[in-house]
Amino acid sequence: MTLSLTVEDARTLWAAAAERALAAPGMTLADVLDTIGPREDPSIADCIAMLTAPAALPGCTLDGYEVLDPDMGLAPAQIIQLPTQPLLRAAHG
Repeated sequence: MTLSLTVEDARTLWAAAAERALAAPGMTLADVLDTIGPREDPSIADCIAMLTAPAALPGCTLDGYEVLDPDMGLAPAQIIQLPTQPLLRAAHG
């Protein structure tokens, strides 16, 4: 799958990525800044990766996920590590 987009407002993108990151258990603002940079100078590729990382698919293991930045010669800008253990189903009863 290929997705092309144009970032029109980097600060809005950063705010959405920061909100998503802070929702993770144990994530702090310092962690967010280390991951996606500050609002004033965000890492665009890292923000996009934060917002577009796929959810785990039942019965599947994700082998990799990359956001490519064309300004970086198509080198991976961010590789998101997702859990490799299958999700546990909630017991019904």
